[in-house]
Amino acid sequence: MEENQYKMLVKVATLAGIIMLESNAESYRVETTVERILSVSQLPTVEAFANTTGLFITLDGPDFPEPITYIKRISQRETHLSKIHAVNQISRDLISKEIDLATAYHNLLSIKKDNYSIKSSHMATILLVLSFAVLLGGDFNTFLLAMLASFLLVFTYYIRQMFQLNDFIFGIFATMVVAFCMPFITRFVGASDRALDITIISVLMPLFPGTAFTNGFRDSFKGDYGAGVAKIVEALTIAVSLGVGVALGLFIAKGIMS
Repeated sequence: MEENQYKMLVKVATLAGIIMLESNAESYRVETTVERILSVSQLPTVEAFANTTGLFITLDGPDFPEPITYIKRISQRETHLSKIHAVNQISRDLISKEIDLATAYHNLLSIKKDNYSIKSSHMATILLVLSFAVLLGGDFNTFLLAMLASFLLVFTYYIRQMFQLNDFIFGIFATMVVAFCMPFITRFVGASDRALDITIISVLMPLFPGTAFTNGFRDSFKGDYGAGVAKIVEALTIAVSLGVGVALGLFIAKGIMS
């Protein structure tokens, strides 16, 4: 390999790692995939370190005047399992020489641009809320309340995008809006308190950071305690924000209604 090919290889590995971290992959899985791609160089020094907010890659060899090192900060994360699978497959195809570096880079760029549409994301949120309302034993009135609550939740997504709210502030805001509005609607339609409880719990489900919490434990079990603890703390922080938002919304609503 020539120097420009080594740089291209590191560029491909970096892009693969970024996509996986932004898709909420476990840190150990990201490091394994990046190192697999870098192993194509057959150089003795191949290092990859990934955590919740950053990716560090180094490639070095005896003929290098200085190592090739890339550092990238990760600021956006969302759960996208199909992207993780696609990147893993590209890394394996590259190792088996079924594709070259240029093809791998082009395919990775296509994966990075492939996102769920806003409409499909909102529809999935509404269906998830309704599904939990049914799963938790809600009746027809509860189903209708859950539908209204899901529309309120989707509305808060637009507010988040407009003001660029972070996860903690958005968690408080979204749950506070729903918890404030739903008691008035529940009283207006004459539904029971149990219907209100099921509705609020159902709305929390799309917001709860279950994937981050699970990945944190998986990283910890793999021995990567730094990344594992960081993800667990992130998940707990978001969970606390959801609880605070619900408590504030119900407190204000019941204060007005009493």
